[in-house]
Amino acid sequence: MVRLNQKEKSAMANKAKANGLPIATWARLELMRVVNDNKKPSYQELRQISDNTSTLGLLSLFCGPGGLDEGFKQAGFKTLVAIDNDKDCVNTFSTNHPEAKTSIEDVTKLTTEKLDKIFGSPLQPVGVIGGPPCQSFSVSNVHQTETDPRHRLPEAYASLLKKLNARKPISFFVFENVPGLLSNRHIHRYQAFKSMFEQAGFKLYEKLLDAKDYGVPQERPRIIIIGINESLHPGMSWIPPRPENNLKTVEDTIKGLPEPVYNAPGLDPESFPIHPNHWCLVPRSTKFKNGRLEQGQMWGRSFRTLTWSKPSWTVAYGHREVHVHPQGHRRLSMYEALLLQTFPKNYRLTGNLSAQIRLVSEAVPPRLAWHIAKSIRENLQI
Repeated sequence: MVRLNQKEKSAMANKAKANGLPIATWARLELMRVVNDNKKPSYQELRQISDNTSTLGLLSLFCGPGGLDEGFKQAGFKTLVAIDNDKDCVNTFSTNHPEAKTSIEDVTKLTTEKLDKIFGSPLQPVGVIGGPPCQSFSVSNVHQTETDPRHRLPEAYASLLKKLNARKPISFFVFENVPGLLSNRHIHRYQAFKSMFEQAGFKLYEKLLDAKDYGVPQERPRIIIIGINESLHPGMSWIPPRPENNLKTVEDTIKGLPEPVYNAPGLDPESFPIHPNHWCLVPRSTKFKNGRLEQGQMWGRSFRTLTWSKPSWTVAYGHREVHVHPQGHRRLSMYEALLLQTFPKNYRLTGNLSAQIRLVSEAVPPRLAWHIAKSIRENLQI
């Protein structure tokens, strides 16, 4: 084993990036070039070796509209198969990630055989990512019940992970959920499925991360659980990503956009200004007209007016309670919500307006996901 100092590691990483290759692949090629009397491989050989040694394929469970996958994609991963039981989620995911195989499935009934059929061959991902729907654990859900079937979803995740890992070892998994999962009401469930993940062969690391600390113009605290396969990565651990230095605000993100289209029958999204998701609910309440909706003001959950100079409140618009634009005259458009979630400007939500409100609310901010993915690559050296 050759030990490198930080400067040497950085130089190797830069060289590998310049060649468009993972550092491990590039280093192997360079070593073989020296062994073979400095014969430099052709571009075609480089691409073939890179393709054959790619180990960054993912299985995405509860994929939603693809925010977690988008962040991992930006960090160099590739989603092989994406699963959700919501057709609007799968349609949106397929629109933005056409390279992935997708299917509408109930994860509690999903088998490895079914995954292989969807993929077209034995599925052997390097990692599994996903966050089960969090409404059953959210503190904002005042109608929680002990029999909510969504309580079983984390256990289904752990069970499927165990089967896949027994077939071919998986390097890591990522589990994302709301802080309410740690409440006294749900802590026993949390401990139970953590135990299942450990039994599947993973060492667990958990951290409460707030998206606003990672370049997302939004307050969004979430529990992140990372599992590392100790048999594949002995002695390695997960160190959470460092926060970014600059706090992004609503003004940084959406100020200056043209007015969106108000929802109405027969609209053509292709005619919307700037983006096909730049539309919003019709502002029917008199509060939108009488000047009562001031920045930072909250009238219950239904009327929360954003402040230009601060991050947004959590993008979670249950019951169509979309946050109010800082000017107080309307609610945010779906495109503005996408930007507050840090989706790329060309990302597109499908479905009707109600579906899009649900989708953008359930998404993981890609910028936060990128930080998590990058930290996994750095920690596991993959």
